[in-house]
Amino acid sequence: MRTQVEIAFRRKVRAVWLDQGMALATQNLPWHDAKPALADAVAAENPGAETIRKVLEHVRRIWFEPPENCLALRSAALTLFRASDSPATRTLLNWGMATAAYPFVGSVGEALGRLLKLQHEAHRADIQRRLREQYGDRDFVSRITRYDVSSFLDWGVIAETKKAGVYLPGKQVHPRNADQLAWLAEAVLISRGEHPMPLPQLRHHPILFPVKLDTFNASALRANPRLRVERQSLNEEFVSLAQHATINTKH
Repeated sequence: MRTQVEIAFRRKVRAVWLDQGMALATQNLPWHDAKPALADAVAAENPGAETIRKVLEHVRRIWFEPPENCLALRSAALTLFRASDSPATRTLLNWGMATAAYPFVGSVGEALGRLLKLQHEAHRADIQRRLREQYGDRDFVSRITRYDVSSFLDWGVIAETKKAGVYLPGKQVHPRNADQLAWLAEAVLISRGEHPMPLPQLRHHPILFPVKLDTFNASALRANPRLRVERQSLNEEFVSLAQHATINTKH
């Protein structure tokens, strides 16, 4: 059973706030310079001081000061954003960074993806049950899972049916090129802490349910210098994070 849930969304995080954070980070603004504009945007909808503080903490961790193992991922994400500022790219980058910087968010995304694959719909109670099985039967787990699901609804990766608490897949996004695809693969490996991972498992990983994958092969993944693709048997390839990948904190 997993136990580390203290690093998790404590409030709903809207896509517009993440988009604004990404855009400000792309301008090379440090957190203390970007924070006032973001605080104003959050306060316009959530005047409570504690809600503002927690939302800002989430945006900071995702787009300004991520965990050390996400620094290179963030730097590459900002490069991808500069190359293609489209709604689909923003969704893809927000999804990858949020699930990598917050593995619990990734666990919610994985549970949701598994249910959607099995049943074509997902019930909030089933999502919460699966997370409690992983992290413990605590009210806290159910509560923070609700924040994640409400965030996903705002991001458009799922849609709620007429029956409250029942979700369908949202509109999937397409990676625009091999660079985006290989970056997303890196985000999955970081989020899930599973590497090496068989290439077919990575391609069909349930955490990728918001993404439409038309091409996913070893050649595409080699666009990312921080990934290593190795053949370990006659017909099986594994993907892992390069052991000595250089963390580029310049953007």
